Amino acid sequence: MSTEKLSEEKSSTVRTEAVMRRYLTEVLGQRKFELIPEFVADDMVDHTQTIRGPAALDAHARGFCANIPDVEIEVVQIFATDDAAIGVWRWQGTPIHPMGVSASGKEIYPTHIASIFQFRDGMLVDYRPFVDAVDVSSQIS
Repeated sequence: MSTEKLSEEKSSTVRTEAVMRRYLTEVLGQRKFELIPEFVADDMVDHTQTIRGPAALDAHARGFCANIPDVEIEVVQIFATDDAAIGVWRWQGTPIHPMGVSASGKEIYPTHIASIFQFRDGMLVDYRPFVDAVDVSSQIS
């Protein structure tokens, strides 16, 4: 979807799905961080950051991609409504640093992600990622 078309879309299922797809495939997949201000509200909260707005999502995306320089993104499914989108995706690549440590001290590298976007007036206002819980069956098999 072109930038012009994305900008013209109002808060709708089409727009929320398009923003999620753009974030996953273009921002993360192609490292087009310059696209972030087009769809992020100035007061957006990224629950992984201490700052707000486009700078928060930019820092999140750049940090993720810097940690996995060879990252490849696979979009599994996008669910969208007029004011929310859930992107279920996974990544492959070689991380430089672990993304956390388990209670037992084991380094963790969650590869299955659910990104949840909330929108107001067609702009992203809240972002929450959930890791590996989206693929419970693979964890218990």
